[in-house]
Amino acid sequence: MNSLIGNESLRRRLCADAESGQLHHAYIVEGPSGSGKHTLSRQLAAAVSCERRHEASAPLPCLACPTCRKIMEGLSPDVIMVKEEEKASMGVDTVRFLKQDVYIIPNELDTKIYIIEDADRMTPQAQNAFLLTLEEPPAYAVFLLLCENAGALLETVRSRAPILKTERLSKEQIDGFLCAHDRRAVSMKQSSPRDYAELLLCADGSIGTALEMLEPNRLSPILEKKQIIKRLVANVAHRSGAPQIISLMAELSQKREPLSQELSLLTAAVRDLILLKKSETAPLCFYTDRDEALTLSDEATLKELWRLLEAADTAIRALSHNANVRLTVLALLSDAHIL
Repeated sequence: MNSLIGNESLRRRLCADAESGQLHHAYIVEGPSGSGKHTLSRQLAAAVSCERRHEASAPLPCLACPTCRKIMEGLSPDVIMVKEEEKASMGVDTVRFLKQDVYIIPNELDTKIYIIEDADRMTPQAQNAFLLTLEEPPAYAVFLLLCENAGALLETVRSRAPILKTERLSKEQIDGFLCAHDRRAVSMKQSSPRDYAELLLCADGSIGTALEMLEPNRLSPILEKKQIIKRLVANVAHRSGAPQIISLMAELSQKREPLSQELSLLTAAVRDLILLKKSETAPLCFYTDRDEALTLSDEATLKELWRLLEAADTAIRALSHNANVRLTVLALLSDAHIL
């Protein structure tokens, strides 16, 4: 499974299971969007079914035999992607399809693999309906339940399958992948190195997110918001006063979801400054310019930074419960002792 970036321990475990014939009948694959869950699933399906899997000298999967190619191209009738395109949740109808289809023997392969996308969107009723199938599937069936949050699955579901967690990738790993697979990345790295550095940081360990931000006009709005957040944090550190900070807050969104995302950027920036007070070499998740962050960290007190961090976290939680946007912003400014 060498074409899967990172996740070395996960690859070793799954390859050992596949080679030994001890594959579990189900796995829960947990990780953020773009962290490689789909690639992992198709690689595992190919490893189980590869025509060269018994050759000691061949990679697993070989990705060259007809079976591997069909699986990786999404053409195998026995590797079935299960997902809901338009619905916010996955209901009993989808589970009913699974319960019927699983008893149809494989067409071409020895194993029939179901890749269930967004499994954590299954309703409790759907999960309960799926339990018996998950407990006693036919010997040829394997279920891969992909999710961002395994905790959203019922305990009865989680107890029936090992939970595998994909890892966030390093900026170096994402950089290597992008430059090897996408000419746009090479061009940006050469022509706009600062923007490219921002892209690697904003990707937050996800190749999928990085690829999305290579699309036209996807990165620039994020950079614009980051500039507002940088000025906001700088004004707090400089103790510029309420009028200037309120003016910057007014540049943020007036809608709950985008404002929550912007406040998440604020918490990331403040966390960077808090970490730098402990170690000047701490890894940063918001600032690409370490000197800029170190200067701000020195100017603000730890107490001021903690107050701002806690106020932003409280505001994000309030917005998730449909709090009034204007009142939430006012509360944030008050909690941070800016008003």
